[in-house]
Amino acid sequence: ESDQAVITVSRLVKKNGVGDLVSAVKFLNNNTHLLILGSGELEVELKLLSKQNNLENRVHFLGNINHNELPKYLWASDVFCRPSLSEGLGNVFLEAMSAGAPIVGTKVGGIPDFLLDGETGLLCKVNNPEDIAEKIKSIIDNQELKNRLVANGRKLIEEKYTWSIIVNKMRNIFNDLCKQEY
Repeated sequence: ESDQAVITVSRLVKKNGVGDLVSAVKFLNNNTHLLILGSGELEVELKLLSKQNNLENRVHFLGNINHNELPKYLWASDVFCRPSLSEGLGNVFLEAMSAGAPIVGTKVGGIPDFLLDGETGLLCKVNNPEDIAEKIKSIIDNQELKNRLVANGRKLIEEKYTWSIIVNKMRNIFNDLCKQEY
């Protein structure tokens, strides 16, 4: 069986739930690896967590990656996951979707605006490594589901999140603000 790669791109801080993702790896097949792109205050703690769970050979800390390099990592991965405890818009999820990676995330902040469970990604429970692993497994084990999530994710990006669409939305907002009388 070939190796599977789960990727997360994240500042290594509490709110991004990377510790839960590291803990989820022990519930995944031995050929499933986690690539962690990013750095932060929890790096030492997260490396210790992976060591304590005997996952050093399956959890890979790649540090900060040049933003131009990011798409090829996303493209080469089987699943993108960030089990956030809190989140703003969640740009990195949108980047993952546009690179063709199926996504797993939590129902917090702006994530439910684009992650429709079973359509554009899978929702996992907050602070629940077993549930995170279940969602990752269901994508890895089901090519049909994976293909659907990728296709729907790309379609959503093209319809709602391309720069030209965002620029037009911003222009309309600014025009409306300028028209308001003071």
